[in-house]
Amino acid sequence: MRELLVADPLTRHRAEDFERVSGLDRWTLARQFRAAFGTSPTRFRTMRRLDRARALIRAGHALGEVAAAAGFADQSHLTRMFKRAYGLTPAAWAAALAAADRVTARR
Repeated sequence: MRELLVADPLTRHRAEDFERVSGLDRWTLARQFRAAFGTSPTRFRTMRRLDRARALIRAGHALGEVAAAAGFADQSHLTRMFKRAYGLTPAAWAAALAAADRVTARR
């Protein structure tokens, strides 16, 4: 299940897909996933999408493009999930990256 989520975090897999792959019912699978990885499968998938978003932001893409490419419904959805996970908005994070780059370039 983890491999499916890591390989393709943009696809919303059905519980039946995970049951078929694992051979477990959805409730057992959810409990075992949480025990192994410390989070729910849904949250794990969201974090992989946020990983992709951060990489795209670092590469200089516009936030609207980042949201679509990372599988979020729109920029505000990306912003809500990003702020919930990291405590600041994607724009604030991008600004902090840019400021750090400027400081590093001066050295």
